[in-house]
Amino acid sequence: MNDILQHSFHIGHHQFVISEFLQAFVILLVARIVQAVVRRALRRAERMEKLDEGKKFMVRRLLATIIWTLASLLAMSSLGIDLTALWAGSAALLVGVGIGLQGFFNDVVSGFVLLFEGGVQVGNVLEVEGKLVRVERIDLRSTRVVTVAGELIVLPNSKVAGESVVNLSQGDQAMRIRVNVGVAYGSDVALVERLLAEAMAEQEAVRKEPEPVVFFQDFGESSLDFSVMGWLDDPWNRMLIQSAVRRSIDAKFREHGVTIPFPQRDIHVMSSPKATTLG
Repeated sequence: MNDILQHSFHIGHHQFVISEFLQAFVILLVARIVQAVVRRALRRAERMEKLDEGKKFMVRRLLATIIWTLASLLAMSSLGIDLTALWAGSAALLVGVGIGLQGFFNDVVSGFVLLFEGGVQVGNVLEVEGKLVRVERIDLRSTRVVTVAGELIVLPNSKVAGESVVNLSQGDQAMRIRVNVGVAYGSDVALVERLLAEAMAEQEAVRKEPEPVVFFQDFGESSLDFSVMGWLDDPWNRMLIQSAVRRSIDAKFREHGVTIPFPQRDIHVMSSPKATTLG
């Protein structure tokens, strides 16, 4: 039996021993068992239960990668393979690949930042380039979001983590919305303020506390400018609620005779001097 295990053979210019193959097989088998044990331990860990699915997936993937990388290196070392040349070749390859895939690696690193930093999580409502979107999934390289219209958009993680993105689901529990309107000069300011506050307060999605507030913003070119603000618990329906507030404002203004002016311009027509008639 010992003679069989010590039997050697050649593959190319390298000589292998059967016992070395058995040792490498045992290392990979142990790695498989360790991965299963770690995965089971993670499922039972209380801290993992508090993490969202994106972070759980990333932790499992990262640990599996570490386990199999170490096992592969140990297996190759047990086969007598010189890893020095492998490291040198890998370094040169990584330099070449890294130059061509800088954007890819930037997205991957940003994915780790998103998953472990917690600045953006699955289910958060974001405002990206003026669009309201909800995060559906955070992968290693990209983040999948859905717009209010139901469109699926795949964003590079570097765009979500590296650029200015407004997270409407974190920070204060309530989100403020604003509706601007202008009324004609000569309108009853107190009446306008009361109607605006009523239009915002009557929306079911608008919080009663704090109460909606009205601001007399400015004296515009052709109107008195006002804005009314309210607070929402769920920012996802912000545009629908703002639309409902505008419809209510229009109805109340019509009922009470408040006019919303349109821009007006005075045009002065100047006649040119009469041309001298040549006789």
